[in-house]
Parts: sequence; structure tokens; C-alpha cells
Amino acid sequence: MTTLYITPKAWKQIEQAVRKKPSLETGGIMMGYPLGEDRWVVTYASEPGPNAIHQPHSIFFDDMHLKKLVRKLSRHRQWKYIGDWHSHTIKRLSPSKGDKRTIWAKASQSMYMSSSPLMLIVGLGKNNQMNARGFILGNTLREVGKIELYDRQAQQQLGEKAP
Repeated sequence: MTTLYITPKAWKQIEQAVRKKPSLETGGIMMGYPLGEDRWVVTYASEPGPNAIHQPHSIFFDDMHLKKLVRKLSRHRQWKYIGDWHSHTIKRLSPSKGDKRTIWAKASQSMYMSSSPLMLIVGLGKNNQMNARGFILGNTLREVGKIELYDRQAQQQLGEKAP
């Protein structure tokens, strides 16, 4: 089962971006690192870039800006690109055809170079509460088994080291 851990800081970055304009989709890249084969930690979540186009049912990232950001963050930290996140303005947090095309395309782009990129889809649910579903691309796009906040201290007590 694939588990996606999100640091409280990265979750706050996502939540602030979504709540800024909830009637428009937004998103960005996720940087982080693997914790073994089927577990990932998201340590940073960007916004889509200054030239992104936000619409009620789609987001077009500022790819030039995000590619530079990936290069910069990979150089100065031991993080790597692990996928994208984006919001939906509807209650259904399932990947659209466009979402699926994007994740397949990014899997083969040398700048992103992730053999199994992750996609996190978030949105506001009942009582204005944030909800999320994660997906990972392998031979097919499958749902992540579990998404939870990352507690570094608890993981270190279990003997796992973060880069």
C-alpha cells in the first residue's frame, strides 16, 4: 500500500493556496523524498507560478517557473520532484482526462524525471474542510492507500531517517 506523508508546512502551503480563491483551481509541484519503496514525504508544495491560468475547472501551470523552481530546490536540498498537486472546485476529487494526460506527460519529461509521479487532488468539502485524494503512476494510475500528516519525531522513533 502506498502512503503519502505531508509535512504540516507543505499542507499549510496547499491549504492557503486553495482558500485564497476557492472558486478557481490552483496547484503546483510537490517536492520531497521517498521513505522506502511505497512511502513518500511531501516537504514542499508550490503555487502554480506567476503566469499560471486559473479557471473554475482547470489550472494551467507556469511550467517555465516551475522547472526553474525544481532545479533550484533540488540543488540546495536533498528534495526531488515527486509530483503535482491541484485543487478541484467540485466535490469529486477524481482525476479528469486532462489530469491523467498531464501526469503521463510529466513522467517522461527529463526535468521532472519521476518514474512514479504522484498526483494529489484537494478540495473544500462540507463545512469548508480540506479533503485530499492521492494517486501514483506506475503501469497504471492507482489511488494512494493512505495520506497523512508527517510527524518527523514519530518516524525517527521508528528508526527512519529523513534526508
